[in-house]
Amino acid sequence: MVKKFDHTLVLNFNYTETIFHYLRPKMASIIHIHGQVRNSTNPINLGFGDERDKFYPTIEDQNENEYLRFIKSFYYSNNNNYKELFDFVEESSFQVQIMGHSCGLSDRTLLNAIFENRNCKSIKVFYHQYPSAKPNGQTDNYSDIVRNISRHFNQKTMMRDKIVNKTLSRDLPQLKLH
Repeated sequence: MVKKFDHTLVLNFNYTETIFHYLRPKMASIIHIHGQVRNSTNPINLGFGDERDKFYPTIEDQNENEYLRFIKSFYYSNNNNYKELFDFVEESSFQVQIMGHSCGLSDRTLLNAIFENRNCKSIKVFYHQYPSAKPNGQTDNYSDIVRNISRHFNQKTMMRDKIVNKTLSRDLPQLKLH
């Protein structure tokens, strides 16, 4: 069975306009979740986004706001990006497609909320194909991204159900600007 999705939302973690080399704005809604270069209404949100880190409660307990200054979650209230994202996530079923994001721990809290959401039906990884095999034999970064994704799940069975296997994924075409 093929399910047609009615709407595409691009959650862009890149601060630049690179996404517009790949698609036209009318093809999808775009949320620049961590801000944009030279955009005063959507300033860049640098920092750490893993409130699940074992040291986070210690930082909070210090009762010093400066220690929390670069925690991404506190910047989400500066604009409507986070609310727009979760309005979309809560609306209906969706598939996450990972393109060019390592899924590292700096976005753990946000990615956990998306990946473990009941409406997230699957996670498809578009991986980078290396020009030649690495010394460890790896020919692409699919497995690295999947391992990173696993760190965002509390429910590992759910993770195994949602990640699209490599045979149904593909390498991400590289943009040639010249």
